[in-house]
Amino acid sequence: MVKRAIIHVENTKNLVPFAKFLVDSGWTIITANKTEDFLREEKIPVSRESALVQTAHYLNDTSALIRQILNSKYSEDEFEQDAEKNDSNIFLVCMNVNPFFDRKVNYKEVAKPFSFYISTLIRNSFVNYENVLILTDPDDYDEAMIQLKTNNITKEFRIYLAAKALNLVSAYDSGIASSVLFSSNNKDFMRYLTFPFTKQLELHNGTNPQQKASLYKYPEDIGAVSGFQKLQGKELTYNIISDISVAWDLISSLYENLKNQYTVQAVNADGYNFTTQFTPLMGTVFTVAVKYTAVLGAALSTKAKDSFINMFNFDSENIKDVAIGCSSVVDEDAANEMVKCSLIAIVAPGFTDGAKQILSANKNIRLIPTAKVSCPDYDLQLINGGVLFQTRDSVIFEQWNIKTKNRPSQFITDEMAFGMLLAMKARTYATVLVKNNAVVGFSQSCKSSKLAIDNALSEAKEIAIRTKSDDKKLADLLVSDTTITLTDSIKELIDNGLSAIIQTGSVTADKEFINYCDEHNVVMVYTLMSHITY
Repeated sequence: MVKRAIIHVENTKNLVPFAKFLVDSGWTIITANKTEDFLREEKIPVSRESALVQTAHYLNDTSALIRQILNSKYSEDEFEQDAEKNDSNIFLVCMNVNPFFDRKVNYKEVAKPFSFYISTLIRNSFVNYENVLILTDPDDYDEAMIQLKTNNITKEFRIYLAAKALNLVSAYDSGIASSVLFSSNNKDFMRYLTFPFTKQLELHNGTNPQQKASLYKYPEDIGAVSGFQKLQGKELTYNIISDISVAWDLISSLYENLKNQYTVQAVNADGYNFTTQFTPLMGTVFTVAVKYTAVLGAALSTKAKDSFINMFNFDSENIKDVAIGCSSVVDEDAANEMVKCSLIAIVAPGFTDGAKQILSANKNIRLIPTAKVSCPDYDLQLINGGVLFQTRDSVIFEQWNIKTKNRPSQFITDEMAFGMLLAMKARTYATVLVKNNAVVGFSQSCKSSKLAIDNALSEAKEIAIRTKSDDKKLADLLVSDTTITLTDSIKELIDNGLSAIIQTGSVTADKEFINYCDEHNVVMVYTLMSHITY
């Protein structure tokens, strides 16, 4: 009995040694298209199968090939009794396709994609899994060779491979379906939430050492995860990946909104309409420290070194074992400062050779270069028994209502955008205090907005004592992700130099709060836009 194997793959990883093993073991490989070219270049003998050729003229041949797959009967005894007998049996199908997701694709382009018939062949192979060994993952080739070599293919292995084959097909189909639905101007969410998330790597452990974890990347290579790679350091864990992701999401969000000229329609206290413009962030370096997905410090400056120092000075005692995100390439000056600190990871667009050499002295620091400044359009949250799915909160401001007599200066205007970005990414209730483009007070996940302000004030006072600053001003700006009212802590901040407040506010103006700000020359801005985050 002739042993025939179909090989038709988009992912050629581990394929050459596996194909050579099959040929050396007496198998006939049938293939076509790019896989045929690839194997012939490797000097591996193959036979062309017309049913696999990229053209609609061979649809009848494809149907015939499917019938061969469905009718194949595997018998190890028959191999031994009549090894030269020719028939149409196919005992091994090695095929894979790359699931895709494209929000901008035209419906007619995805209705009949080229590789659709490949997924059909895989699906029909699944029907006859007891006789057809289905390989869709290159990582399974080694085990397949062992079991084929010993003529002992276990039922458990066949079922395992068949399930993985159907998993690939379902991912491929879900990518097509999601592409069509997202490109069809239909504002409704899908009835079934299906995206072809792809396994990126196994992680060393989950949130706790006793938990297992893997990293899956979002389809269409959206977001930072698709660009992650590790240059040095220990294994990546669930917590480190989470913190790296939060840090890079903040950087991506800031530049998504403020890399170019950003404007917001505003109205004065007297009803005068005008446009507020924010300074583009070209040439500005944003650095942020994250631990357990909470922001512990952040700063903007013109150099990576200064940005890191200003961020770190916010809370040098507690910024330990943190992940750092930096929006610029890390150079030697910045690396000399970073290597002194207790960091677990640094994610940045890149690292100079000198910086990599300096940071290599601390093997605990994982270096994660990523050039991808990108954010997904949707948020997912696993809950008990389901998934919450929503559009992403990505717009910092939609409007400004300046409630006080004075407008904010350009410097304070830019600080408001920086502070609100941090507040909108923090768990509610959150308050951010900013001074000279650096965080000096940050509280989140509080029971109330009042408590969030109290905690942020306490942090600002501790920093002032620790740094022994001659400047009596605790903060320039107070940012809240929800509506706030006048409290004793706010009065204390104003007494110690606070010059601006930006908050959600409400349609009904808080006259007492606004009058107090006017009396103390403090700017108050309402956004009428909450940023509640769980």
